[in-house]
Amino acid sequence: MLKGSFNQYSPISQLFLSLIIVFGSFLLTMFAGSVLAYFIYGINILTATQSVDIYSDMVNISVLKFYQSVYSIGMFIIPPFIFAYLVHHKVKEYLYLQQKVKLRNIILATIIIVVSLPMINFLAEINSYLHLPDFMSSIENWMKSSEEQAKVVIEKFLEMKSVPDLMVNLLVIAIIPALGEELLFRGVIQGLFSKITKNVHWGIVITAFLFAALHMQFFGLLPRMVMGILFGYLLIWSKSLWVPIIAHLVNNGLAVFAKYFISKGNLPKEIETVGANDNFFVPGILSIIFVLILMTYFFRTCKRQN
Repeated sequence: MLKGSFNQYSPISQLFLSLIIVFGSFLLTMFAGSVLAYFIYGINILTATQSVDIYSDMVNISVLKFYQSVYSIGMFIIPPFIFAYLVHHKVKEYLYLQQKVKLRNIILATIIIVVSLPMINFLAEINSYLHLPDFMSSIENWMKSSEEQAKVVIEKFLEMKSVPDLMVNLLVIAIIPALGEELLFRGVIQGLFSKITKNVHWGIVITAFLFAALHMQFFGLLPRMVMGILFGYLLIWSKSLWVPIIAHLVNNGLAVFAKYFISKGNLPKEIETVGANDNFFVPGILSIIFVLILMTYFFRTCKRQN
């Protein structure tokens, strides 16, 4: 019986197993996505490459969003459950999904994310001033190119003209990534690196770095890594993966809502850059202080609960 059959393997072996599962699931779901895209949209994305080329005038954003969802499900949501099934006799327990989430923890995590937004913009501003040495200029140029491409994709995805567009983006950009990325990174990868390093803090930091690097936006590496660290501690202290999942959902969802209401003229565009404007230093530092205070309070609250 396969259930729990890899339980006695070393953490490094289990890490390699997880990568194999991720890669295999990714290939299978991308193939399935190609077939479904043909039946749903009538587009063969293997031959009609312009329909999925973000720079093409013939690009089909709906197909891209569909493919993005399939990619996220295949790479992030399915593999953690397969992996947990192979290494543990209780899948939900391994993934920290068994324990009921407490309302107070959800409220606190939500407040932390909202308060951290100026801090994230502040760190992004600092990150933008970082440059590689001259002998690595080619790598830096490649990073900038990747960053620009990612910005184009995000801008195209976040164009919303109606409430249905908003709902689709909440699903594609907020719900699916929040669920999937937390399942894989905090549910699986973080635990494996904590075992490999024999230190839960190193496990959180290494996983946060990998989480940030995966987004391929290297000039946003620092803020994403800090966000990953926040998610990591929210899991460890609350003992429930639902807490970082909801925190992640709030973070992504706020970005989608902000873009929608800005496009409708209901919010000022400057709200997206609080903590990264001309006077970014003061709100950024204040945000860091408040986040540290709230995280300390969250830790003590969870300690009392446990």
